[in-house]
Amino acid sequence: MAARNARRPAPVNGERSTTARNGASAAGDAAVDRYRPLPTGTHGLDPELVKRDQRERLQKAMIELIAEKGYPAVRIVDLAKLAHVSQPTFYSLFSDKEDLFLSAYDAVAGRAGRSVIKAYAVDQPHDRRLVAAMRAWAELAAAEPEATSLLVLGAFGAGAKALERRGLVLDELERRIHVGRAAVAHEGAAHAGSPDPTAWTGDLTIKAILGGIREVTATRLRAGRASELPGLADELAAWAACYPVQLPAGLEAPPARRSGSANGAGALHSERARRAEGRLPSGRSDLPRQFIVKSQRERIVDATAAIVAERGLAALTIPEIARRANVSHQTFYSIYSSKHDAFLGAQKVGMHQALAVAVEAYQAQQPEWPRAARAGLCALIDYLASEPAHAHLSLVDTFAACPEAIEIRDSTLQAFAAYLAPGYELARSGVQVPAIAAEAITGGIWQILHHYIESDCIAELPGAAAQLTYFALTPFLGATDAAAYALSANA
Repeated sequence: MAARNARRPAPVNGERSTTARNGASAAGDAAVDRYRPLPTGTHGLDPELVKRDQRERLQKAMIELIAEKGYPAVRIVDLAKLAHVSQPTFYSLFSDKEDLFLSAYDAVAGRAGRSVIKAYAVDQPHDRRLVAAMRAWAELAAAEPEATSLLVLGAFGAGAKALERRGLVLDELERRIHVGRAAVAHEGAAHAGSPDPTAWTGDLTIKAILGGIREVTATRLRAGRASELPGLADELAAWAACYPVQLPAGLEAPPARRSGSANGAGALHSERARRAEGRLPSGRSDLPRQFIVKSQRERIVDATAAIVAERGLAALTIPEIARRANVSHQTFYSIYSSKHDAFLGAQKVGMHQALAVAVEAYQAQQPEWPRAARAGLCALIDYLASEPAHAHLSLVDTFAACPEAIEIRDSTLQAFAAYLAPGYELARSGVQVPAIAAEAITGGIWQILHHYIESDCIAELPGAAAQLTYFALTPFLGATDAAAYALSANA
C-alpha cells in the first residue's frame, strides 16, 4: 500500500483504558484535532456548514484509512468513528463507501489540479512555467503524502467507478497540457490562426511523461520518502522538457480507446492459457515426479492469470483455479498455500518471462546501445501482446492485489531501468541528462503499456513500439536521432 506518515488514527470513543489514554502520543492528539467536530446541540450554525464540515472530515478519514490499510479493508464503521460522525449521518451524506471515495478523490484531484495549473499559468517562458508546475506538484505531495497517494495509487482496488474517474481526470489533465503545448508551438511558428485541437492525435508523449512523474512520486510515497520530491522537481522538469512539443512524423501510435470491458484481456487466448487447460495422463505414469509437478505449477499459474484477466481479481478462487488447471484441491495446496500465493506466483512468472525476453533481444544487439534498447523494448511489447492474460495480471491487476505484488512490480521496473543506464554515457556532447531520467522513462513506458492493456487494446500495442522507443531514447540522443532509431525498426 502507499506509504504514509508514522501515525495511526486515534480512537474517538471512550473504549481505551486509562493507561492507554494517558499514554496517547502527540500524533494521536493531532488526529483528534484534525477530526474535531463542530459544537453539538443548539449552536445556531448553518446546517449546510455543518454538513460540509462532516463531509470534509469523512473525506480526510477515507484518505487516512486507505493510506493505512488499503481501500478494500476500510469499513464504514471505521470511517464514522475516525471522523466523529454517526453511521446514520454517514448515510445521510454518502450512499456508500464508494461514493465517499469518489468524493475524496475528486477533492484531492481538484486541489492538485488547481495548484499545478496556477503555477503553470504565470507569465514566464515555457521551461520556467514547467519547472514551477513541477515544484507545485512536488511540494503538494511532500506536504500531503496521504492525499497524493490517494490520487496516484488509491483508485486501484477501489472498483470500476474509481478507475473510470481516474481515467477521466487523467484525460482532462492531458487535454489541458496538450492545449498549452499546442499554444507554445503555435507561438513559435509565428503564423495566424488557432492551434489545431486534434494535433496530438496519436501522440502519447504527455501520457508517458505524466506516467513517469506518477511513478517517481508513487515510489517515494510508498517508501515514506515524500520529502525528497521537492528536491527532484527541477530534474523532472528538465527531463520532461527533453521532448519537443511536436512529435516527429511517422511515430504516431494507434488509439487505445477504453472499451468499457472490466477485464478485456480474456478475449484473447495465448498459448500458455491454452496449455493451462491441458493435463498429463491420469493414473500411474513413468514421467519423472519433477516433470509432473512442474506441469501442475505451470497450469495453476496460467489458470490464475486467465481467471483474473477474464473475470477480475475478486473472482479468483481456489476451486476455480483447480478446475481450470485440471488439478485436485490437494494438488493445489501442495504447491501454493493460498490463492494469494498463486497470484504472486503468476505475477513472478509473467514478470520474469517479460524481462528475460527483453534482455535476450537487448543483448543480441549489443554493443550498439540504441539498437539494443529498441530491440529489447520491441521484444517486451511483442511478448505482452502474445500473453494478454499474464500482461493484464502483471501490469493492471497488481495494484489491486497486495503490497507484495507491488514490491515485485517495483523490482521489475528497477531491473528494466538499469538497461537505460548506458544512455548517460552516450548522451550528446554538452548535454546533461537528468539523473532521474531512466526511472521516469521506465515509469512512463509502463504507464503506456498499462493504458493499452487496461483499455482492452493490447492487439494495437505493437503499433506504439516506435513511439515508445523514441520516448526512451530522446533524453539521451536528442529527438532527431531518437526518431531515426525508432523508425528504423519499421524499415
